[in-house]
Amino acid sequence: MKDLIYQHETIDDLQMRFMDRDIEVWKEDVSIIRIEILFFKRMLNSSIFKTVNFNQQNKNDLSDDLTSVKAINESYSNLLLDFVNKLDMIKECDDVQCETFYLNNHVKFRKDIESHFSAYRFYKMNIILFFDNCLEDKI
Repeated sequence: MKDLIYQHETIDDLQMRFMDRDIEVWKEDVSIIRIEILFFKRMLNSSIFKTVNFNQQNKNDLSDDLTSVKAINESYSNLLLDFVNKLDMIKECDDVQCETFYLNNHVKFRKDIESHFSAYRFYKMNIILFFDNCLEDKI
């Protein structure tokens, strides 16, 4: 029952717990994207898609896009690691102004990384539709 809020917890404890939870989810999402991109690249180069009759330029463009998306995701992975390291400094805060600084940075980072995840989900849907269309032509 780790998700429950207990009476002895302070607002600071709760804020840290929620920030820690966000960070764990973000780490998982970045890792999942990494695995999905590898899978999509393997699919694209698999024997199934070598026999499918589709525009080679579209395949090359998709491969290039996957490489770009992988680089973007790795950039977010690095930004997340940097963010986590800087966030540890909140423990040294002695006043509300200091804590507010880190909380605001968390909110800004959340907006940025969740925008990345949203864009990736849209991109992933298009890749799946591309593969589905290719497989449909094959069947």
